[in-house]
Amino acid sequence: MDPVVTERIGELLRAHGLRRMASRIAVLAVLESANTHLSVAEIDQRLHEYLPADEPPPDLATIYRTVTTLVDQGVLHALTLESGVTTYGLAADPHHHAVCTRCGSIIEVPAHQLSSALEHASAGSSFTLSERAGLTLHGLCPQCQGRSAQPE
Repeated sequence: MDPVVTERIGELLRAHGLRRMASRIAVLAVLESANTHLSVAEIDQRLHEYLPADEPPPDLATIYRTVTTLVDQGVLHALTLESGVTTYGLAADPHHHAVCTRCGSIIEVPAHQLSSALEHASAGSSFTLSERAGLTLHGLCPQCQGRSAQPE
């Protein structure tokens, strides 16, 4: 694994009060390189492709424990799709998610683009949103819009 990537991920883990563990570094490296949300099965598949042959990937149980810990500590966030599959992505920059109802692609929407709408909704409901508040929007991605003008 690239030492620069390992060091950057190690700093991220330390910033969240977590120890550097091989499984955490590997999972985060895969998610960072994917630049999108992945399910545990996809993380597992990519770990087999990503890690050198002499470095065995963590087993599925370890991957599940790892993503759970990283979500609990705010390093990752979990997004459960309509299909019931939970995907995981880096929680580096505050953002919301737009999920395509046709192809399942996930687009990250910067939080500042929706901040005034969330503040208005919060004020109107007397509900205080947490720092980790997030929205999941459903619709058609640009590619699927080109195939059909009708949202599902």
